[in-house]
Amino acid sequence: MGGASEHGYLQALDADLAKALARAARRARKSPDRLLQELVLEYLRDQDDYLAAARARTRIKKGARTYGLDEVIKRHGLEDSVQRRGRASVRQV
Repeated sequence: MGGASEHGYLQALDADLAKALARAARRARKSPDRLLQELVLEYLRDQDDYLAAARARTRIKKGARTYGLDEVIKRHGLEDSVQRRGRASVRQV
């Protein structure tokens, strides 16, 4: 851990942010580069999820068909499976 950043990302950060990243990396027992890479990847995935949800919400607002849990269970023939597991456990998912 420590040392110069392979890609130079850390040199571009302001001093306070670089120190905070270094502390977080030490706590996570990862290099600052690795932690930064993981954080950026997580952020990008979160953004993808958010945008997909926003698109779905827009489609629903425009009248797109939605399906209730009971419809999905019936459509996919899962009634027996749901009865064995118990209805409450399926609704918690």
